[in-house]
Amino acid sequence: MNYKNGNLISYKTRLEEVNECEVGGKGWNLFRLLHFGFPLPPWFVVSSSVFNEVIREQRGSIEKILCSMDFTNQNSLDIASSLISEIISNSEVTSQFPQELFLTIEKIFSQNKLLSVRSSVIGEDSSENSFAGQMDSFLNVHPSDIIDAIKKVWASAFSSRALVYRHSKNIRLENISTAVIVQEMVQSVASGVLFTVDPENKTKKCVISAGFGLGEGVVHNMVETDTYRIGWQTDEILKEVRKKEYRVVFDQLHGRTCNEVVPLELQKRQVLTDSQIKHLRKCGVKAQQYFNIPQDIEWALDERGNLFILQARPIVFAKQEVTTKAFRIWENSNIVESYPGLTLPLTFSFICKGYESSFRNSTLGFLFVKKAIKKDLHIFKNMIGLLEGRVYYNLLNWYQMLSYLPGFKKHKESWDQMIGISHKVDFPLKKLSPFNYFCSLLIVIWRLLTVKQNSKIFFTHFNSVYSNLDNLNLSEATEEELIKIYETLSQEFTDKWHLTLFNDFCAMKYYDWLKQICNKWGLDKNQNLYNDLLCGENRVESTAPVRSILRLTEMFHEKPIYQALLKEEDDQVVWQRIQQENGYADLKNALEIHMHFFGDRTLEELKLEKPTFREEPASLIKMIKHYYDLELSIETMEKKEQKVRSDAEKNVHLRLKNPFKKLVFWFILRNARLAIANRENMRLARSRLFGITRRLFRRMAKLFVEKGLIESSSDIYYLTVDEIFGFVQGTAVTQSLKKLVNIRKEEYNEFIQHNPKERILTTGIPYHNSLSATESCDGTGKILKGIGCSSGMAKGVAKVIFDPRSAIENSDYILVAKSTDPGWVFLMISSRGIVVEKGSVLSHTAIIGRELGIPTIVGVENATKLIPDGAKISINGITGEIRWQ
Repeated sequence: MNYKNGNLISYKTRLEEVNECEVGGKGWNLFRLLHFGFPLPPWFVVSSSVFNEVIREQRGSIEKILCSMDFTNQNSLDIASSLISEIISNSEVTSQFPQELFLTIEKIFSQNKLLSVRSSVIGEDSSENSFAGQMDSFLNVHPSDIIDAIKKVWASAFSSRALVYRHSKNIRLENISTAVIVQEMVQSVASGVLFTVDPENKTKKCVISAGFGLGEGVVHNMVETDTYRIGWQTDEILKEVRKKEYRVVFDQLHGRTCNEVVPLELQKRQVLTDSQIKHLRKCGVKAQQYFNIPQDIEWALDERGNLFILQARPIVFAKQEVTTKAFRIWENSNIVESYPGLTLPLTFSFICKGYESSFRNSTLGFLFVKKAIKKDLHIFKNMIGLLEGRVYYNLLNWYQMLSYLPGFKKHKESWDQMIGISHKVDFPLKKLSPFNYFCSLLIVIWRLLTVKQNSKIFFTHFNSVYSNLDNLNLSEATEEELIKIYETLSQEFTDKWHLTLFNDFCAMKYYDWLKQICNKWGLDKNQNLYNDLLCGENRVESTAPVRSILRLTEMFHEKPIYQALLKEEDDQVVWQRIQQENGYADLKNALEIHMHFFGDRTLEELKLEKPTFREEPASLIKMIKHYYDLELSIETMEKKEQKVRSDAEKNVHLRLKNPFKKLVFWFILRNARLAIANRENMRLARSRLFGITRRLFRRMAKLFVEKGLIESSSDIYYLTVDEIFGFVQGTAVTQSLKKLVNIRKEEYNEFIQHNPKERILTTGIPYHNSLSATESCDGTGKILKGIGCSSGMAKGVAKVIFDPRSAIENSDYILVAKSTDPGWVFLMISSRGIVVEKGSVLSHTAIIGRELGIPTIVGVENATKLIPDGAKISINGITGEIRWQ
């Protein structure tokens, strides 16, 4: 075969015989890729000389149309483009061309192969001008339709968008010419784009975007994709693995591409394996070295796993100097349980310092040679962020912290599971010296073996410090005295607070091991044994407030005089009568005891701006009325919990016969129960710490109002800790606190209208990135799937609750919410089942659901949008399946 005849140029033509003006920019790059040894599907190029000959007699008319265009008028552009397209469509090719074309197709491609037909304009895919997406491509073209497709590609060189691109780039409009690439169509199972350097900062790091199906879906943002980052000189991969719901495929029946739902088993799987990522990296580095310029490469994998490079072009950077920008991943999984919705500045400034000190001390506590992390201590200042008033994890800093632990990858998987990270991200491992690694490994083992001792040290210290601070009378304290108390509080609690994180580490590891051995040793026939074994743990104090309220409720059942109180509609009046009138001494005493131990446990209790039962004691009466009507009892609740636990333990005794395995199993179970119980009890301790802090700043707010510094006590929450103390101590940089508060209020009024995404990727300054999510929701069915955390099935009426203060008349409902915090336990206890969008197997929702013996499902995406309020719903706490009608 003559590989080059002037009209059609085969891929087998030697590079030195190819003229760039004949094959266009894209075609020229294909020939060079093949010359350098890259794998490409077979192709040929319809030379630009064919196009020039076809429109030779019409060139003058086309030039006149181009000269008459008004680039400030879209309608003018569209009319001009349409007229030129019509000219090209009506132009006749030479009589020999079709025969020559079909003969070439027959010789190059296999029989019945579908083709892709793409433009290759002169100057396209150059280092100055990419023309990316400006001209049309046609996929899955049958050979019989090839001439029509070629004419459409020619016409697309004059599309309004291509003409505007030329105009904006100061490219001449005269003598526009284009070649056409006809290539064998790769029916890819995966495809994507590879940048040989990070486009944000030009560092030598390949950035790969990969999706299932044809590349059209990835290039045009029609499908969800994974993103992988891998350096030139390292095999460590940073992965952003998303849920892939759709892929673009070829519909043979209708002869066109279409969107198709990705099979469920693939949706959360990596599109590419690590070896495929490394292979692509190798190709990318090789391409940049050969072309001597950073490359933007489109690639595809066929069903056999064969890699094909479809095109390559230089990355066209903006003309200004490119500076290094920080790349961050923000995630609100798990933390949204503690800080749902808007969080005001005072709370954020308080917790930000708490996260810094606690996680710094805990990480140092796992290292023998502590200087290994010295250069990275700055990460602890930015463990969390505040985006549009919402609290987020600064995820990469968390992973950088975790990477100092021996066995980083396994610890990371357990941590992801514990806090509910649904989108997988991989992060490079920090290199510890062999000596430090060995010593750190011994420390990790020691932490795992001393769960009980660790908690004993923490609670002994906490109870001592808390009792001293709780007995202080803040009502007469001055501003300076309040600051001293705060500093004492910070110092004393910071000293041992990292022990809570040691316990969290043990909880996530023992839970992970318990789950693994239940599965691997064939114990888990009901798919949820490991959760059932954790049910009915009487050492968990998170349910103690509920039990206490139930005891109070039982007191009302015992005496008619108490029952008469509940008929009073005004809860504040009821509270005052109990405090002031004779005959209620026992009830008053019981309420005071409850308030002393659990007065700080309420809805959104970790937000300093939210009042607790201590500030609004009448709300406790409202809660008692609710439980009184439901007729719940401690005995019934405990029997239910213990039965689930007992049945699970019997199952283990029946199935587990090996003595050694029994020893290992009960050791892991005992420590899992203890660590998870400690985790919840330490959360209750945290709520008490926040209670003291809340009372301290309420006193400060009262003093500021008296001095006219702020308008109302609630204004204090729009200031930070440093701003408040700085004003008292003379180090404030803003002296008009009222104006500062008004600025913050105005900003938060805007935030409340926004809907930030669950996961946000930012480069450079975070606030210069798009943070808001779309309101659309694609679910159409009446079945959802989440993570089953508490065994059992439940049926009832769905109650979609956004405000946990909503009154509920009965206990026949399934609670459906975006997330919960410890204060939601009052709603949980009276529900038949729990469904939440956020959370993980070790989240508060899951733990409390197990403890209460309530079927619980977490991680149900868009549950509050898809499940109608009032729908009849059934949930399966084992499989995580939800159905409604």
